[in-house]
Amino acid sequence: MQYQAVVRKFGPAEEVVEIERAALPVLRRDQVRVRLLARSINPSDIITISGAYAGRTTLPFIPGFEAFGVVEACGEEVHGLSPGTRVLPVRSAGGWQEVKDTDPSWCLRVPDTLSDFEATTSYVNPMTAWLMLHKKIGLKPGMRIAINAAASSIGSILIGLANAGGVAPIAIVRSEQSLQRLRGRLEAVIVDKADGDLAAGLAGRHGLDAVLDCVGGGRASILADALKPGGHFVHYGLLSGQSIPNSFWASHPDIFFSYFHLREWVHSEAVGEVQHAYFGVAAQIASKVIATEVREVFPLERVGDALRSALPFRAGGKVLLA
Repeated sequence: MQYQAVVRKFGPAEEVVEIERAALPVLRRDQVRVRLLARSINPSDIITISGAYAGRTTLPFIPGFEAFGVVEACGEEVHGLSPGTRVLPVRSAGGWQEVKDTDPSWCLRVPDTLSDFEATTSYVNPMTAWLMLHKKIGLKPGMRIAINAAASSIGSILIGLANAGGVAPIAIVRSEQSLQRLRGRLEAVIVDKADGDLAAGLAGRHGLDAVLDCVGGGRASILADALKPGGHFVHYGLLSGQSIPNSFWASHPDIFFSYFHLREWVHSEAVGEVQHAYFGVAAQIASKVIATEVREVFPLERVGDALRSALPFRAGGKVLLA
């Protein structure tokens, strides 16, 4: 028997995620059984639970896109993995349970240089940040980029990776409290608390090479105004809850706009390429170039308490289930 966090109807995570006990199935010949040791709570999990991706999500389901564990058993047809291997099972949800049976091809090997909690938070945010910087905008020393929600977990990672690449970004935060959390080399800091703050903060700072936006809404246009012709606007989140206005594209015909979703990249790439990128990210974590702060840890069976602590997402570290 094992504990599982199960969603049987879409809605607010604090209301619809239930903890259940379930028998372990017979392990398939072509799968591995991973004993999960720790799991992250990420915005992508909450969005999926809400029903935003109902067209590709079948009820009931077990949430959790980021979980770390150790291979416990291998089916008879599995080669190349053995019990005891540290892995991140990716490409599917199902991390909010004690044991996950999964495709061995999509178990990323975790180097021993990472602690268990470092491993648990080494995939969603660090991979997203690394890919946006290196695959989307082609980070080069001396580039000028702006990052909003810069005091968030992924904002901190973006700043660390940018610094490692010879770039001091413009950091945009929403409060004085968030300002105190910023670390790293920065070209400037903008505290965007009220209408007009962002435009005023960017005045005289136009000619940016790239904007990394996870907020959306009307402020996206203000950020795009600061880009040079041919600059990159990468949109990867919607913390404001407001879509980018339709006028955005007509007003900025000379920039490169793109969305980034880690899931789409992972599903489009060969596993070898994903593993290669992950090893690069893991090396940055092991060398302390980037880090993820852990705020609280709850046992899986207290998933309700964990969700109430984690939501709404804010600066100050990740909440884990372990």
